[in-house]
Amino acid sequence: MHKTITVLASSFLYAAVFTLAAASDIWSTDIDVRAESNNLDEFYAPRDSASLDSLIRYKMLENHIPGVASIALKDGEIVWNQSYGYAVLEDSIPVADSTLFYLASISKTSVAIALMQVWEQLSFSLDDDVGIHLGFPVRNPYYPDSVISIRMCMTHMSSINDNWTILDPGGIYYSKDNYDPWPPATQDDYCNIGAAICGYIIEQLADSFPIWCHDSVFHPLCMLETAWFISQLDTNNIAMPYHWDGSAYIPYGHIGKPYYPCGTLRTSSLQLARLLTAFMQHGVIDDTVRILDSTTVVLMTTSQYPVLNPEQGLFWYKKFLDGRWIWGHQGWSSGIRARIAFDWNNNTGSVVLTNGEDINSVTQIAIALLNFAAQFGIAECEKSSVLRHDFYLNQNHPNPFRSSTNISFILPNNTHVTLKVYNTIGQEVATLIDQEMEVGEHNVSWNAIGLPSGVYYYRLTARNSGWMKHCILLK
Repeated sequence: MHKTITVLASSFLYAAVFTLAAASDIWSTDIDVRAESNNLDEFYAPRDSASLDSLIRYKMLENHIPGVASIALKDGEIVWNQSYGYAVLEDSIPVADSTLFYLASISKTSVAIALMQVWEQLSFSLDDDVGIHLGFPVRNPYYPDSVISIRMCMTHMSSINDNWTILDPGGIYYSKDNYDPWPPATQDDYCNIGAAICGYIIEQLADSFPIWCHDSVFHPLCMLETAWFISQLDTNNIAMPYHWDGSAYIPYGHIGKPYYPCGTLRTSSLQLARLLTAFMQHGVIDDTVRILDSTTVVLMTTSQYPVLNPEQGLFWYKKFLDGRWIWGHQGWSSGIRARIAFDWNNNTGSVVLTNGEDINSVTQIAIALLNFAAQFGIAECEKSSVLRHDFYLNQNHPNPFRSSTNISFILPNNTHVTLKVYNTIGQEVATLIDQEMEVGEHNVSWNAIGLPSGVYYYRLTARNSGWMKHCILLK
């Protein structure tokens, strides 16, 4: 039986309305979501879009994942955007790039962005005692003379233990079990309460935390259907979290947590890709929208305690996967596994959101998306270097596009030309040209009415040779 409960989240003064499959879901200890397999044999470099598509479908089938939303980024552009399976099995509602997913601990990356925005404006120190900003002391009772700083809360070095009770020593639920038996900044211990503290500091120094995030993070990035509370979203558009019990999918119901914002953000793959793009581009997107200074992004992706944990930045962290360092964050909760990842070496990024419970598949898909984006970019550059001296196929404009787009190309001589469009599984969806054409530059318009959103490939063929580029249809 599902229950609807209203919780007043600490002193955030916001009522979070949510549905619970079981009350124990709120209080269960979260694992360290940073733990990931780094077995190189698990990762996969897809040869083409059809291979990537097959990998995702296989992982879904093998590990009982009801739905997947996947996006790959290259140089700030989407080069792959595909959704699979069902958001709600009982109603046969398919996953789309607009489907909202519970992000779990990926939410901490937005907390980090919001807090560092306030830091840029007010210039407080990340080494400040958190108690100064909270209004009550936060000290490990085993080491009362040791400061617990904002930086420690953002790097899981605070020695605060996720015991889910009260930190204020004057509170009736206060317990020494809220702390680890070692001094702050001496040992890494993944801590969700640290993110809740950071959210409350934003409230104390700037504005209501959800209002600040809306006005300063989500709205500038056009993430207009992104929220911390389920009461602010259309529940018909939210993916249901599921557990596979060996014979059937069991829905968990939609959950919330009174210690938000460590993991309660909901958004879609397309919206999350915009946040990831802005962060990858050192705080800027669409040339004019800036959410962070570039030096702040560098600080956030710098190891804060290089001896104790060289992988940990300010909530964002890196992992050595598939032979290189990948920045990002995982999300892990009941019926939810998700990942955002990026590789600055080749400017690629990936978003994987699922309503299943196999994190290894999510990691494998995320890395495969990065590999696909990297190979795609290299192939495009190689083709362009050849075409400049012979035939030349231009990138379509606009791209992405909503209904129609223009494709231009240059012919060095008179020849027979075909220009065809294919979907991601290699099916021909349109023939734009199939005729003799004269030397020079040519333009053709492609009207994609009737086709679904997604990545398409257009191929120019002339004199037994072919050239291909991709385009993105967004409706």
